[in-house]
Amino acid sequence: MNDATGCPEKSYSPWRVALALTLGLRVFYSGVAAIFAAVIPVNLQLIRSNAFTDTLPLPSRTFHYLFLDAWLRFDTLWYLHIAQFGYDRTGSIVFYPLYPILIRLTSVVGNALASALFISTLATFFLLWGLQKLLLLDFSADKVRRALLICAMWPASFIFFAGYTESLLLALILWSLYAARRNRWPLAALAAFAACLTKAAGVLALIPLVVIAWRRRSFKAWPILLAPSGSAVFLLWLRVTGHGIPTDAYARYWHVTFSWPWMTLWTTVFSLARTPNVIVAFNLLFLVLFFWFVPASRMDTGYKLYAYAAILLFLTKNNINPPFQSTARYLLIVFPAYMGVEKYFEGPRLKARLGILCMVLMVANLGLLWLYIGWSLVL
Repeated sequence: MNDATGCPEKSYSPWRVALALTLGLRVFYSGVAAIFAAVIPVNLQLIRSNAFTDTLPLPSRTFHYLFLDAWLRFDTLWYLHIAQFGYDRTGSIVFYPLYPILIRLTSVVGNALASALFISTLATFFLLWGLQKLLLLDFSADKVRRALLICAMWPASFIFFAGYTESLLLALILWSLYAARRNRWPLAALAAFAACLTKAAGVLALIPLVVIAWRRRSFKAWPILLAPSGSAVFLLWLRVTGHGIPTDAYARYWHVTFSWPWMTLWTTVFSLARTPNVIVAFNLLFLVLFFWFVPASRMDTGYKLYAYAAILLFLTKNNINPPFQSTARYLLIVFPAYMGVEKYFEGPRLKARLGILCMVLMVANLGLLWLYIGWSLVL
C-alpha cells in the first residue's frame, strides 16, 4: 500500500510517531506542570471560588501533589464527581457521560484522577495516530508530519493530557472519518456514536460522514444515521429522570446563554473595547486565525463544513463573564486548520521557519498552562 506520494507506507509509521510524541509530551507537560505548581504563589481565595474545592488537598511540594493533584482543576473536578456520585447536581448535566463512565470503570484499580489522566493520554495517542491516518489519505507524509507538529504544539493543546474530554472527542471523530473513508461504516457509526456521548459537539462528525456517504452512494453507510442517538439517549435520560436539559443548566449555573453567532461576536468585541482583557483578545485572535486557516487547508469540503460548524456551534454559547471563555480549548477540534497552517511552510527554509513557529506556539501553550495550574485561567 502506498501513501499520497506513492512511497511505500512502511517508510512512515503513524502509530510509532504518535506513540513517541504522546509519551514525550506526557512526560514534558507533567514535569513542567510540577515545576509550575511548586513555584506559583498560592491564592486560596482564587482556589476556593471554584466548585468542589473545599475538600481539595492544599498546594504543597509533595510528589503526589506536584505530579497528580496539580491537575485537579475546573472541569476535571466535575468529571471526577460525576464518575463517583453520578448526576446528583443539576449543574453537572452539561457534562456528557462517556468520560465519567470510563473513569469509573478504570478507577476501580486505582486513583480516579490518575485514571482520568491515563484515559486522556491514551486518547491523545489515538488522536495523533488517527489524525495522521486520515490526512495520509489525501496528503504526503511530509505535509502530515508538519500538521501533526502544529496540532501537538498548538496553544491550549496541553489540555489533551489533562482531565478533559477534548482528546477523547477528537480521537473518536478522526477515527470515525477514517473508518468511513475506508468503507467501514459500522465502525464509523460506532465511533461517532461514542463521540456524541462524549460532548455535544460530537454530533458534528455527522456532517463529513454524510458528505462521504453521499459521494459513495452506498446503502451500507446507513448506520451513521444512528450516530446522533448517542446524544439523544443521554438527553432523553436526563428528561425522563427529571434532571432537566443542559441549555437550562448552562443559563442557571454557568452564566451561559445561547444566541446567534454574530451576537456573541458583537458582545465580545464590545466588552473588549470597554474593558481590555488580554485573554479575551487572545481568544478573539485565535478565532480569526481559524477562520483564515480552514479555507487555506486544501481539505475536502466535508471537513471544511465540519470545521465551520464547530466554530459556529461554539459561537452560539455567549458567556456573560468572561466572554469567549475557553475559546482556545474549544477550537482544538477544528483539525482542518492545522493543515491550513502547514500550507505556509513549504519552501527551502521550511525547517527553520517551522521550528520557529513551533517554539512560538509552545511558549504560548506553556503560558496558558502556567495560568491554568495557578487557577487563573478557566480553560
